[in-house]
Amino acid sequence: MENSSGIKLEKAPVVSNPKGRRFRSLRWKISLSSSMILLAVVMLFCFVSYLGLMANFDNQREVEYHRYSREVNSLIKNTSQNLYQLAEMIPFLDGMKKALLTNDGESISKVFDLHWALLQFHNGVEFVHFYNPQNQLNASWDSLDTHMDGNILLSTWVSHVNQSERPINPLLCRESCIQYIVAPLLVEGKKVGVVVMGISLADVFLAFKRIAGADIGLLIKEQNSLLQNDFDFLRWNIHISALTNKEKNLEVLKKVARIYPEMTVLHNGAQIRWSDQYLQIKLFPLDSYEPDKAHLIVMTDVTAAVKNIHDSIWKIALIGLLGLIFAEILLFLIFTRLLAKLKDVVFVLPLLANGQFERFRLSVASTDRVQRFRDEVDTLSEAAVSLSLQLEKLEQEVSTRTTMLIEQKNELGRERDFVENLLDTAQAIVLTQNSEGRIMSLNAYGEMLMRYTEGELQGKSFLNILIPEYESQDLLTRFKEIHSGQRMQLRHEAITHCKDGTTRHVAWLHSHLGRQSEDDPSILSVGLDVTEYKRVEGHLAWLADHDPLTNLFNRRRFSEELEQVLSRAERYRHPGALLFFDLDRFKYINDTSGHQAGDTLLKMVASMLAQTIRADDITGRLGGDEFAIILPEINANGAIEVAKKVLDQLGHAQLTINNRTHKISASIGIALFPEHGANIHDLLAAADLAMYQAKAMGRNAWYLFSDKDRSRERIHTLVYWKEKIEYSHLHDNFMLYLQPIMQVKTKEISHYEVLLRMQDKDGSVLSPGEFIPAAEHTGLIHAIDHMVLRKAIAQVAKIYQAGFKVSFSINLSAHAFNDPELLPILKEELTSQDMDPACVMFEITETAALEDLPGARGLMIEIKELGCGFVLDDFGVGFSSFYYLRELPVDVVKIDGSFIRNLSESSDDLILVNALCSVARGFGKKITAEFVESAEILSLIEKMDIDYAQGYYIGKPAPATEFFTEHESDSF
Repeated sequence: MENSSGIKLEKAPVVSNPKGRRFRSLRWKISLSSSMILLAVVMLFCFVSYLGLMANFDNQREVEYHRYSREVNSLIKNTSQNLYQLAEMIPFLDGMKKALLTNDGESISKVFDLHWALLQFHNGVEFVHFYNPQNQLNASWDSLDTHMDGNILLSTWVSHVNQSERPINPLLCRESCIQYIVAPLLVEGKKVGVVVMGISLADVFLAFKRIAGADIGLLIKEQNSLLQNDFDFLRWNIHISALTNKEKNLEVLKKVARIYPEMTVLHNGAQIRWSDQYLQIKLFPLDSYEPDKAHLIVMTDVTAAVKNIHDSIWKIALIGLLGLIFAEILLFLIFTRLLAKLKDVVFVLPLLANGQFERFRLSVASTDRVQRFRDEVDTLSEAAVSLSLQLEKLEQEVSTRTTMLIEQKNELGRERDFVENLLDTAQAIVLTQNSEGRIMSLNAYGEMLMRYTEGELQGKSFLNILIPEYESQDLLTRFKEIHSGQRMQLRHEAITHCKDGTTRHVAWLHSHLGRQSEDDPSILSVGLDVTEYKRVEGHLAWLADHDPLTNLFNRRRFSEELEQVLSRAERYRHPGALLFFDLDRFKYINDTSGHQAGDTLLKMVASMLAQTIRADDITGRLGGDEFAIILPEINANGAIEVAKKVLDQLGHAQLTINNRTHKISASIGIALFPEHGANIHDLLAAADLAMYQAKAMGRNAWYLFSDKDRSRERIHTLVYWKEKIEYSHLHDNFMLYLQPIMQVKTKEISHYEVLLRMQDKDGSVLSPGEFIPAAEHTGLIHAIDHMVLRKAIAQVAKIYQAGFKVSFSINLSAHAFNDPELLPILKEELTSQDMDPACVMFEITETAALEDLPGARGLMIEIKELGCGFVLDDFGVGFSSFYYLRELPVDVVKIDGSFIRNLSESSDDLILVNALCSVARGFGKKITAEFVESAEILSLIEKMDIDYAQGYYIGKPAPATEFFTEHESDSF
């Protein structure tokens, strides 16, 4: 065989036609395959184009359907409106007003007969009935046959309109569809009855055909047998009430009924072919009085649009087929030229299969044709030549692979060295043991930690370096199991000896190793030094039981110790005592000298207690400035002596910080056990109550819980309210309400009283009467006074900033006058809130002033010097009211509500209130009457020339947001 360049080649012993398969040129295969692909593309393009055209056609039809629906609804609505206008016009027809007023059927018939023909022929009215206000028919004109159920419906509608006096416009479909209007008749503003008018929808259908150009029909569902000529619509159960172009369209509907037995399919629209036409059929439900009773069917001729779609698809298909034929001819010519060179390469490939590499390369080189650009055949030739070269160099590849193996061996050696270095630098003890448990190797970190060298430990038993108490029989058994392979891992902690005599706490992990020989290690042991962790763990355990500031027991540990002491006291019948105390004015020291001063003070107290109490006594800090001491095996006299000793020690101490010297004092409550409580809760409650009794005695005192304090209910109540008050203080659950105070003469509200409320956990609001007594008894009243003062001034400042110029009264408790912190807090708040003191007044009671009259008068004078005012509350209750009025610098007196509440019914109260007002005016004081709860009381106090009124008739207490405008409420 010769190739195209004339070089003779030997025939290679390769089978050219295996299994007798017929040869088919590659160019024919490619041509046929490409033809099939192009044909599929053309068909797909035609199909996609058809889908697009049909989708566009469907969208256009959907738009048309919406337009049809709007047109029909608009025409029906116009018909209804025209009927309503006719109904409104009836009273104004000649003679109708008088006839309607007489409510006489004959008069109405006689007058309306003159207008009936005009309404019937000009306006298309087919039905007019007149009913009186009692729903009785007066007169009627009707060109329609009305069924019995139709008359019943008319009666129902007439009754409804007579009651509501509002018109209704129902659409009723029976044999045909009639648009009704049922409207009330008004003559000179008087209802004289109801008129019912009806009109057929025939004009609506004709108007729709003129506007839309489509045929329309009315289909009404039948309940009984159908007419004879409607046999084709038995399956639809309807009869045709109206139909445009009836002869043709009736035949069309018969065909549609045969094709679509279910009429509901037409709601989405359907298309049929009629002769040479394409018709779109669409069913529209009619909004009649009886739902789903009547439907409009619209038939549109879409022949032109459908034929345009078909023509477009045929044109696309024809153009695609022509393009396909042209592309096939072009591809065949191209492949004939391109595959000529590939054929030359294919015929010399058997040389490569026979191992004639050099001859193969010469043959490939002789078939090369000079071309401007390279192609895939050139790439194939080059790849074949490259393959022949690679096969010739197979032996060289083997040599190369040998070299690579040597390099990999060297790499493994480097990795082994890396692992050895890693073991030496890892921050863990790594050692190996043989099958007898003797150490074979030790890393550098282990040498550094245990101070032994590897040589010193080699051959020694691993268990010998542990503390002997850890060398138990159980540990020996587990080591034997891991040596034998019965256990793969073992974890334990042990104290390990070091060469310098120290010990380290080490967590060990031992892993069993598979051995190839007797000299291989049996166990790999990794130890992690946890000495520091154990030290920190011990410190944390100490912190769990102690207060870190004072080193005393904390509340949890103290409660445990108290429980044990109570248990021993009960078992051995030994009495004991519990001292519970807190430091007086500790918060004041914190606020004035800083928390560092407070911490220093707490440390001093803890140190003094350690020097004062017995060795067996137990001291704890329960939180804040609260301390407690357990005195086992002691009686009441001994406990009192210890309390006195503690107070004496504290009294001799003082703390000087920042040039301020603070004295230390405490209030101590003493409770005996088991006399005052056999459990922790009762005993602490008794001691807590006794401590507050000591505070009430004037601070720096002790108080022994006595028999008169034994009521458990009273203790629990005080503890309950104490916890509730502290919780509310911590979570800001106290709220301020305002109650308006009105100027009686001007009836203007320019003053409010600030009232305290507590919001409970369940959301309920508690009044001060429920929690203030407990706050006074437990010593929390000062904290409440301070909180109210701060919150009230801040609230007043926000109201002023919002533009409301009013004044406020803030209540002070009876304990406020012996509180040295009250005046500094008031000055600080007035300055920080930038408040005018003149708009703030304080209310005090006679009871509060009675406790310390000179102190109260002095504090009031200092507060008035700031610019604030005072109100004397509950005036007239005590026998000394007039004395207080003279001695105290008050601006306003508030007459007690007990005199005002029954003022309109009690002449005695009138005399008393007149006398009180005369005295107050004589001292030049303004007067406020509280508990004004009715208009009669307000009128009486106005006659007495009382200046201000306060009470539920004026306004109830409520949050500030309810007294000021909404757009300002966010500020409050």
